[in-house]
Formats: sequence, structure tokens, C-alpha cells
Amino acid sequence: MIVVKGAREQYLAVGEGLVSVTGNRVAIITDMAVAAESIDEARAEEARQRAAARLQEKISDEEVASVNASLVRSLAQLRAKRHRRI
Repeated sequence: MIVVKGAREQYLAVGEGLVSVTGNRVAIITDMAVAAESIDEARAEEARQRAAARLQEKISDEEVASVNASLVRSLAQLRAKRHRRI
């Protein structure tokens, strides 16, 4: 997500949530919002790799859901961090 205030743009990695738009105001309720500049790209990439490897193992449905959530979080962080560099 890109937040624009005046001439300043801030890139955020966001999770699932709700958006409310009224007039010129946008409100977002989410389970995750991390500023791109505070994301450690190496750690996010390691988390992505761990989650992808874990999904190759024989794990329970509950573990699959948890690992998928971790994978989605790390991918969102990587997208925000890498998009900011462009």
C-alpha cells in the first residue's frame, strides 16, 4: 500500500483487513502494517524460504494454514520493500 501525504509517499506491507472510504478519508483496519523502510529484506526472504520449505513437508491442515499465513506475510513485506527501491 502507498500512503501519500502531501508530496511524501510511504510504502507499507499490509495484511488482510477492511477499508472504509468516506469523502477524502480512508481508514484501514488490518492485522499487519509495516513500513517498507523498517523491513529487513534478508529476514523476510529467509522467512519466505522457510515457509515454502515447510509446505513441502507432510504437515497437518492447521500447520498448513499457519505456514500459509507466514508465507503471505513475508511475501507482502518483500513486495513492499522491493517496490520502494524501484
